[in-house]
Amino acid sequence: MDMPMSFYWSDQAVILFDGWSVQDATGMAFSVLAIICFGALFEGLKRLVGWVGKGKGLWVDRETRDTSDPEAEESTPLLRSPPDVALTRKRKLRYHLAQSLLHVLQVVGAYCLMLVVMTYNGWLAIAVFLGAGIGYLVFFADMELKQT
Repeated sequence: MDMPMSFYWSDQAVILFDGWSVQDATGMAFSVLAIICFGALFEGLKRLVGWVGKGKGLWVDRETRDTSDPEAEESTPLLRSPPDVALTRKRKLRYHLAQSLLHVLQVVGAYCLMLVVMTYNGWLAIAVFLGAGIGYLVFFADMELKQT
């Protein structure tokens, strides 16, 4: 089978593997919807990776501080109990493992979406772009705008 080297507009395509072969307009429509959903969920995964990365520092710092008496902390910093180093390391390792797993999923998802675009089917490429846009709109809606 010859692979096209420019975009084409057809309702027939093989998407990612031989088992996902589209032969008619109905199949293409369902495939486009599935790819839009996958693209949107991929943006959600990117947001989750960032959230876990932020949370790692917050949870570990929160557990290593003694916040029982803020005034006593200022006057007697040497009397605070030392953080449980083993617990802190265990938490950091757990967060790092979660981030690593999510990163692998993110890389796999990115390559799959790239391969969908590389089918050079215009409908499928538009589906990837729409999915990314919809996902960003949904999952990054509460991002603060940076003031210059």
